[in-house]
Amino acid sequence: MFHPQSNRIPVMAGSRVIEFADPARVQKLIRASNVKVIRKRKTGTVVEIQLQECGDDSRTHSKWGNPQKLSHNSETADNPPRVWTLKRLPDPSATESGSES
Repeated sequence: MFHPQSNRIPVMAGSRVIEFADPARVQKLIRASNVKVIRKRKTGTVVEIQLQECGDDSRTHSKWGNPQKLSHNSETADNPPRVWTLKRLPDPSATESGSES
């Protein structure tokens, strides 16, 4: 198991460790609205930071997230079935050089 440096505070999302934050990062995280700070009872020092859910985007359709549509999974002569490929973009310098002459 990984043991962080003594001055690092674990930043958790549920049971997962997101990062081990240094004191400057801890001060920045404490100001966020979706953070729960866990402190020692006797000394009040921060021992853990819990990140709470801020919004649920797990049901967002990520397939439509790129408006440029730079990839596709359509079967073509060059593209085998069930394989994603990147679309070729026109060379912008080719169109600029044609307009200058």
